[in-house]
Amino acid sequence: MTPAQPERRAGHAALACVAASVALVAVTGLLGPSAAARPLPGRGPHPPYWIAADPSPWLVTGLLLAAVGAGAAGLLLGLRALDRGWRPTPRRLLAGSVLAVAAVALVPPMGSADHLVYAAYGRIAALGGSPYIETPRQLAERGDPVGRAVEAPWQDAPSIYGPLGTAEQWLAARLGGESPHAIVWWLTLFGAAAFGVTGWLLQRLAGPDEQDRARAALLWSLNPLLLFVAVNGAHIDTFGVVWAVAALLAVRRPTAPGAVAAGVLVALACAVKLSFGLVVLALAWALRRHPARLAGLLLGGLVVGALAYLPVGLSAFNQLRTVSRLVSFGSAWRAVVGLFEALLGEPAARTLISLLAWALLAVVARALARGLPWPRRYPDGERTALEATRAAAILGFAWLLTAPYTLPWYDVIAWAPFAVLAASWYDRLLVLRTAVLAAGYVPGRVVPLPDPLGPLTMGVRGVLGPAVGLALLALVLLPRRVTRR
Repeated sequence: MTPAQPERRAGHAALACVAASVALVAVTGLLGPSAAARPLPGRGPHPPYWIAADPSPWLVTGLLLAAVGAGAAGLLLGLRALDRGWRPTPRRLLAGSVLAVAAVALVPPMGSADHLVYAAYGRIAALGGSPYIETPRQLAERGDPVGRAVEAPWQDAPSIYGPLGTAEQWLAARLGGESPHAIVWWLTLFGAAAFGVTGWLLQRLAGPDEQDRARAALLWSLNPLLLFVAVNGAHIDTFGVVWAVAALLAVRRPTAPGAVAAGVLVALACAVKLSFGLVVLALAWALRRHPARLAGLLLGGLVVGALAYLPVGLSAFNQLRTVSRLVSFGSAWRAVVGLFEALLGEPAARTLISLLAWALLAVVARALARGLPWPRRYPDGERTALEATRAAAILGFAWLLTAPYTLPWYDVIAWAPFAVLAASWYDRLLVLRTAVLAAGYVPGRVVPLPDPLGPLTMGVRGVLGPAVGLALLALVLLPRRVTRR
């Protein structure tokens, strides 16, 4: 046996787990409407495809939990094999990613009903209304089939997404007409394409080294957890992160035009979802020693941001106040929100948690800055882009761990920059974070579940999720020494 054989075997075992995870998601979707997948009216000859097998909630929950478990195992085995010398060919991993993306995108979205409210926002915009003012329920009251397809808890929620996100939804609605099935397919296709482009950009960001590119392919393009929660779920986050990664790549050029381009691109990311403003902070931090380039970044971003939001006006920010007061079941803050509300009352407690969350984000970001490694290499030795990528990873991961409202598909904001950093134990923490939250949102729809499945799934989401979140916070805050180039 040659020294490389154990690593190859471990790598092959990792890829087998990844393949099993993707297959389980695809099979579950093929079973058709269930506790995980909402029926899509207006079915046509195009994807998503399914058979009306009427699977039980127990079956789809078991299959999807197995998919999450296999996916987490595949990532952990793959990271271990890479650390020990496994040398997969990046092109083969990317080719496998194309097949995996197709497998999860050709079946109905699962894990939430967000794709249906996206479709309703697009339909409202396509009919000449404003999704920032009009709600899906108002659309449904006019008899529109897209509005009627929206499920709890989103019927009365105006859009919180930026104008570029609304433009994507508008285009899907224009192409799909009044068919929820067709609109959801276009949304899924746009998200899958953005996910693939992000993987290609990360290959360039990782540089020429085959090992670094293989790591980027495993942690993004072939990441089974993201393929399930982000690509199959048809979440808008995949459409936003591609612009943010493009901005990180643009700032590699040590010129003012490169900084302006980065500002334009990151503004487009923020015009999809405002949480990508964290990448603005990362870019600004990296350019702090270069006043002219920093000015170009801010100018490009402000001009494009203003042009994007000008047509929709301040109504695009109407929902921010509401959302800023929410605490999701999987958040670490769920462990203390009840105590705070008992002591202070609901409004004051939610305000205090929001303020404490921002303060804790700064503390966690500082701890990560001490421990998170730098990329091992970088094309052309451009330190600014290196700093921006690392800062984006720090801020993204810190936000995921400290935000009162957090969901598994939000994790794309950290996975993308993490994919081009050097290996560290934080990789494993991110795998654990995404896997636990993904398991917590299985099967995902807000529908009655039989006993004891309902209490069990809520226990994973509302007890295990916050407990793991608190444990991750404690682990991150342990003092660690940063590894520099």
